[in-house]
Amino acid sequence: MPAGWWAWLSSTDSLTQRLASAMQQQDERDGQPIQGLRVRLLLQDTGPARLDEARLLGIGPRRHVWRREVALCHGDTPWVIARSLAALDLAHGHRLSTLGERSLGHWLFRQPDLTRSAIDVSRAPLVLSSPRPLARTTSRWMRRSMFSHGRFKVLVQEGFTPAFQHALQLA
Repeated sequence: MPAGWWAWLSSTDSLTQRLASAMQQQDERDGQPIQGLRVRLLLQDTGPARLDEARLLGIGPRRHVWRREVALCHGDTPWVIARSLAALDLAHGHRLSTLGERSLGHWLFRQPDLTRSAIDVSRAPLVLSSPRPLARTTSRWMRRSMFSHGRFKVLVQEGFTPAFQHALQLA
C-alpha cells in the first residue's frame, strides 16, 4: 500500500478533523473559497446488521441495530462514505438520533473514556443500505474499527472515494 494511503487508513485520531483540515488546505492551495466539510446524512434508523457486522458487535445474526450512514463531503463531493452500527440495547441513552448532520466522530472523540480497537483495512468496497444517490458512491479503500465508551460499542466503517484519492493525489 502506498505510504500516502497508509497515513490516512491507519490514523487513530478524528477522521472528521483530518478531512476538514485537508479540505481547507486544498481550497487555499487552489485559491478557492473555503467550502469546508459537510456531513450528509443518508440513513439513520434501526435495521438488521449484516452477518460480519453482527459478529463484530457480538450480537446474534440479523439482529436489529442502530444504523447510521453518511457521506463526508467537500462541498457536494463525497470524499468518505461511512456506516456505523450499535446494538440497540446499548445505543439508548446516548442521544445518537440527535446527531443530524454532525459527524459521529464529533461526539465520540469528546468521550473521556473512549477506546478504539485495532483498525481493519481492506480493499473491499463499503456498501451502504441507503437508497439515496450519494450512497452509491464507490470506495477504493475501506477501514473499520470498534469504538467503546463504557459498555457502549459502535462499529465505524469508512470508505475512501476516488474523489478523495484524486484531491489528495494519492497513488
